Amino acid sequence: MNLTAKEHQNFLIFISFVAFLRLLLSAFVGLGVDEAHYVLYALNLDLSYFDHPPLVGWIQYLFTSVFGSGEFGSRVAAIIIGFMTSVFIYRLVYDIGKNASHAFIAVLALHASFLFNALFIMLMPDTLLFLLLLPIIFTTVAIEKYNQRSMWILLAILLGLAGLSKYTAVLFVVPIILYFILKKRYQFFYSLNILITIVISLAIISPVIIWNIQNDWSSFAYQSEHVVGKSGIGWSGFFSSIAAQIGAYNPFLFPLAFYGLYKAFRSKNDTLFLSSLFGLVLIAFFTYASLYKTALPHWSALFYMLFIPIGSYYLLQSFKPALKYLKFSIGFGLILSTLAYAELGFKFLPLPDYQSLHRDIYGWDTIMKKANAQLTDTKTQAIAVTNWTLASRAIYYNRGYNSSVYLIDDRSDQFDIWEHDSAIGKDLLIINTHFFQKDIAKYMQCDAVITNSSFDIILNQHKVNTITLSRCKNFQGLR
Repeated sequence: MNLTAKEHQNFLIFISFVAFLRLLLSAFVGLGVDEAHYVLYALNLDLSYFDHPPLVGWIQYLFTSVFGSGEFGSRVAAIIIGFMTSVFIYRLVYDIGKNASHAFIAVLALHASFLFNALFIMLMPDTLLFLLLLPIIFTTVAIEKYNQRSMWILLAILLGLAGLSKYTAVLFVVPIILYFILKKRYQFFYSLNILITIVISLAIISPVIIWNIQNDWSSFAYQSEHVVGKSGIGWSGFFSSIAAQIGAYNPFLFPLAFYGLYKAFRSKNDTLFLSSLFGLVLIAFFTYASLYKTALPHWSALFYMLFIPIGSYYLLQSFKPALKYLKFSIGFGLILSTLAYAELGFKFLPLPDYQSLHRDIYGWDTIMKKANAQLTDTKTQAIAVTNWTLASRAIYYNRGYNSSVYLIDDRSDQFDIWEHDSAIGKDLLIINTHFFQKDIAKYMQCDAVITNSSFDIILNQHKVNTITLSRCKNFQGLR
């Protein structure tokens, strides 16, 4: 496919415009919980981390070293990945019928799926897998056809990078094995090429293995608990997970993903068929996991990234009422996504108190400024929070100050590794928010608990958050 050809012009204009818009927007939106957490990875480089493999932190380090660790620099990598993912999806769909208009509409459907407009601006482990999944599929198909060692080595590198991105990338091995079996390429399983692939992949993910050996396999233990956390089925969590996916990916485009999976599975196109095997494995795993623990919508993003565009393409080949449905679904998604971007940039909606779309991303620079203003001696005093989601933003927005920020809770996590000294014996200024509050006197052992101040984070004359700063004198641990 030659992207410089005139037939691809509309597609290139669209994704270039969207990338430019995201770059403009990125500097004016505060970092969310996960975004701040992964920038902290970059500021604390390591072989791996407690909750995820290291590639997201390494990538952030490269880009923030060039563009700075502010909001803009923290988002450049994700925006580039969103651009490249659109190119890969376009190529996938274009190769089905060589129809540039239909491939462009499929990409529009991807951008009309709400969550991708967030994931293409926030660098997360899932975002990295967007960039890797389709090259893995394309390379696997090429191996089955030509069996060239260079392709095996490329597959090894791609799988290794996927393993450095997210632990669930291990699922990618299953559809590849199934594909080779269904294609009756049994000789692949005892060839030198597959041994080379395994060795290279293991070498690439060795930092994760070394880190876990050094840290009692804590990351593997955490992830097994994090994804499938309960021993019994929780139906309410399961249905909440499904509902979250329907809302996150556009309720009108959501069913198209399963239509796309069906059509891909029945297709004689090898790339589509292999994509369907990936889709079946991914959606089966996350559906199973959601039976035991409520699944976050972005966990299954790879499935919808593949099959909403594919489903949209095949719906274009259908009868006229279906075309009207697709036009409405994409239009609905693009309009709402545009409004959401406009709100993030211009903050014009006067939403009720504590219902703001900005409640997780607005005001943390102010909070840390006010908190630091109340410290008189950073050797004996420090700032503290009681929830990890507060910790990621508090530490990130505390970068320009000399004070320390502690997470005071009873769970093991990455923050325990980053805290090089103890908070015991210090006077802690505790940040309580409207959404995360602790009764400090009952939660911590302190000589005294004193409420210093309380203030509101205001936007458009409505409360986004309410912050209370309380002082724990001579902190001696949790009760």
